[in-house]
Amino acid sequence: MRLDFNILWVDDQLDYVKAQSTPIAAHMADHGFEFKPTYCQTIEEVRARIQDNVFNDEVDLVLVDWDLGNDVWGQRVIDEIRDPIPYKDVVFYSAHTSSDELRSLASTARVDGVFCTGRNELVDEVIDVFDSLVAKVLDLDHARGIVMGATSDIDHMVSECLRHANGKLDGDGKKKLIAQGLKFMDDRLKDLAKHVEKLRGTTELGELLEAHLVFTAYDRLHMLSRVLQLEVFKDHAGARESVSIYMKTVVPDRNVLGHQVADPGQGPRKVVTPKGEAIGVEEARELRKIILGLRGDFRALLVALEKAS
Repeated sequence: MRLDFNILWVDDQLDYVKAQSTPIAAHMADHGFEFKPTYCQTIEEVRARIQDNVFNDEVDLVLVDWDLGNDVWGQRVIDEIRDPIPYKDVVFYSAHTSSDELRSLASTARVDGVFCTGRNELVDEVIDVFDSLVAKVLDLDHARGIVMGATSDIDHMVSECLRHANGKLDGDGKKKLIAQGLKFMDDRLKDLAKHVEKLRGTTELGELLEAHLVFTAYDRLHMLSRVLQLEVFKDHAGARESVSIYMKTVVPDRNVLGHQVADPGQGPRKVVTPKGEAIGVEEARELRKIILGLRGDFRALLVALEKAS
């Protein structure tokens, strides 16, 4: 699972849909996930969407209204969706037809395994289904994977931001940026050389395994932070603050989740940092929420730099 929770939402009345989207999005954000809906008003739009195998793979939940107008009924749409996407959960709802009637209509159309509810109860039903789905993947091991995947995406955006920032610099600025990157590498090599010398007398294999590669993702973050301090990027002060927060609050815990082993002791599993601090499911949830906000800031920065380059 990703930080994005993708919903295919089929309804011909978008005013109702958008009003109900707000509390659903808020609930998902509180659990560290971003509500990503794809709205379709007609069966033709649905058909166009479900021809895309990549889109189908990323759908987490399907919502379908019963009466879509022009004598198009929800059970027919569900049947078409279930052909290329057979195993996704579906919520079938209506403002005027009872849940029992919807189940009967779905059964008659040979559409199995759908949640049926009224429009007024839709938000609560979607939240319950969401909670049930994410509960299956929010043990500590899955939470670690989600954090690592999301931060890897941010690592990529940092590199792209640097590329576009470099394009906005003059010749001298580009030379200085390269020199700064090389200095990071030189400093890292010096640190590694010192570390190797200290390790020459060790008899513990574990100490050797703590060495890291040259010019890491953190180095790139550090470079981006410095680049954003240049006068030419003065309009991106907010992004500079986001980079700083990410470096201070996300990277340390990301490294722990990625490289430390979960404590197999009593109670809920936790990853214990070298300082003895524990990161469990709840801490991972709070970390996802922080990443969710900062990821948007990195995306906005990348878009701004792309436009300016």
